[in-house]
Amino acid sequence: MAYVTDLGAGQRLWIESRDRLTILTLLSASAGQQQSQRMSVETGAWAAPPQAFRTAGGMVVQVETENGSRFVQVQGSQMQSLNGVPVLTGAEVLPMQETTEDPMPPMEPMKPMEPMKPMEPMKPMPPMNSGQPLQMGEMQMGEMRTGELKMGDMEMRLNPMQMKMGSLEMRMGSAERQAQQRFCTQCGSEVQMGDRFCAQCGHRVGELSHS
Repeated sequence: MAYVTDLGAGQRLWIESRDRLTILTLLSASAGQQQSQRMSVETGAWAAPPQAFRTAGGMVVQVETENGSRFVQVQGSQMQSLNGVPVLTGAEVLPMQETTEDPMPPMEPMKPMEPMKPMEPMKPMPPMNSGQPLQMGEMQMGEMRTGELKMGDMEMRLNPMQMKMGSLEMRMGSAERQAQQRFCTQCGSEVQMGDRFCAQCGHRVGELSHS
């Protein structure tokens, strides 16, 4: 058994008897939003339908039960049970309407999420052709067997070792040719194979022998 009354200013109050409890639900609607407050008071079974009064201090609900009268005061969005009997002289009686409407209907269940589509398998990468140059951005690598690497204006070869960057070029000959050339540490003159002293300044140098 439930009753509802309109308090004005977008507020409605439901009063319901459930077992030995009196349940009050206050709904406030403003700016497209709805708020609710609920309060339960142990009153025992009702002996008569509840009554609502508008007083200078707010609204008062009176419930007649088998144990006597019980009062609940509503001020704004707050509700509290009163221990004594409020002054209702000159109070306005608010109309009560019996209802079967639930003030707080259950929320609709969430719709199940659609299953995710399976991802397409990745296509296999085509095999690399060793005869074609490999290019990544500005870096280009020639055939692997030639040992050639290009990146922007820099070129590098492995056999023979050669590096070129713009107008700067550096080459490194074989170790055999490098070993055959030797210079005096004192005057810088070239020292021939087998010499123990520099022919120009006489500085002693280590003997350079054939390998």
